[in-house]
Amino acid sequence: MRRLKILSLLLILEFAPAFVFADEIPVLLMLRRSEQVESYGSNFVDQVNALVYREITENRVKLWDSQQKEIQITGGTLKEIEKNSGVSFLSQETIFVYEKWENTKKEVVTKTLGFSFVQRNGTDEEVSFGYVDFKDLNEIFMKNKINTNANGIFSSTYTTYLLSKNFAYNIVQFAGKQVKSVGESEEIKKNYVGNLKYNTSLLGYYPPDKYVSYLIDTYSEGTDEKSENSKKLIKAIEEFFINNQEIFFNMGGDRIISHIQRNKIKVTRIEVNEIWRKVNDVLSYEPKSMTIYINDSAMNEMSQRAMGDMEILIDEMDMPAFLKNKKFNMIITKINSQSIKRQDSYLYYKALMATEWDKVIDYVINY
Repeated sequence: MRRLKILSLLLILEFAPAFVFADEIPVLLMLRRSEQVESYGSNFVDQVNALVYREITENRVKLWDSQQKEIQITGGTLKEIEKNSGVSFLSQETIFVYEKWENTKKEVVTKTLGFSFVQRNGTDEEVSFGYVDFKDLNEIFMKNKINTNANGIFSSTYTTYLLSKNFAYNIVQFAGKQVKSVGESEEIKKNYVGNLKYNTSLLGYYPPDKYVSYLIDTYSEGTDEKSENSKKLIKAIEEFFINNQEIFFNMGGDRIISHIQRNKIKVTRIEVNEIWRKVNDVLSYEPKSMTIYINDSAMNEMSQRAMGDMEILIDEMDMPAFLKNKKFNMIITKINSQSIKRQDSYLYYKALMATEWDKVIDYVINY
């Protein structure tokens, strides 16, 4: 029994350096494009490839031959590498992320050092595009929003994705040692990260939001409350424009009909863009813009302020208040960067109302 205890102690001591919690530990992550799933809200590998490629080819970010940064690769040279290898930087399957991690027992704090970009060509030969120092990307990652699908958070940036590790990844090096399998990578995550989250003190908390675009149904023939309210809105807009000719023409009406046709104004389409937020399972809505179509032609897009300034009242509510009330027929056409098919609109609306916001697509698929 005593011999077994000694052996266990020796094993613990052998592996202890890999799980020292007080110091920064060098970590190398491997991210595969094919392993990113819809629940993350975005394919982080695709998005990074596109952003970094743009910044390199427009000479705002330096690409180096390796982490040692001995030779710079210009945007023009990068395009030559693509041409000669037959491989596109944008279609890379794998990127590597160099980081340092520190477990504070309250969170795992990470510091990103840089990215390496590697691809394989048609003959399975490895093509190295080079290394980008994260110092060159830090501000760019903070300023650029990442394109997200209906599962994602609209306000997410490349930085929030990177800090929260909101992507699939495997650890391939940890504390200076090679990690030889996915199972070993998962074991390190279990032992070192556990149930802790990444960089919570830096990320803070912001209510999840989605950018939702929808049409107000102008062809509804129902007699229920939502159908009647849709008709009231259309009628109120038409009467407002007929009685306020100057405003109508200043908003782009002069491109649609002439002065002598002003009594033939017919609202045929209303497009609305909003930010939806969820706090403690309660939704709030912030109208951002609206485009009204008269006789199938678009007028100037209106801001939220312009909507309120129109002085249109529907059941004693101004336009922004009416839109926030949501008692009208709508057809969702887009959530974040994802276009929504008309036949799926109602299911996506139900998903936004009923399920967790990172499972919206799953709700629709499995309904």
